[in-house]
This record gives sequence, C-alpha cells and structure tokens, in this order.
Amino acid sequence: MLIFVVARSRLDRYEELRRHFEDWRDVRIVLDRREGERRAPYSGFAGTDRRRVERRQPLLGLRTIGWAVVEPPR
Repeated sequence: MLIFVVARSRLDRYEELRRHFEDWRDVRIVLDRREGERRAPYSGFAGTDRRRVERRQPLLGLRTIGWAVVEPPR
C-alpha cells in the first residue's frame, strides 16, 4: 500500500490525486494533520527538551512540492 500525504495548503493537489487514484485499492490519499510543534513548553527547565530522540520524521517534499509518498512498514 502507498500513502500520499498532502500538505494542507495544497488542497488542489489533494483533489487531483484523489481523482487519479480513486479506483486503486492499494493507494490512500490523506491530508497532513500536523500543525507546527504540538508540545507545550516545559516549565521545569527552561530551554531543555525532555525528548532524547526526535520521533517526528519530516516528510521529504511535503514543504517544497506539497506532497510526499509514504510506504508503511510491513
């Protein structure tokens, strides 16, 4: 299965991809749900990030061309 993640600012591309792949059972077209940083600032230690590793992966192409293709893990 392939998943196209489309930037919220590219609704035209979202509709275009939906029309193109509407009959494909193994392709999904979704809008990106992320809106900036979701974590609230931690008040305990100013300027310190509690996460050891960044878990949010950037989707290459999402900001530049408005969409990215994701292949889910098997």
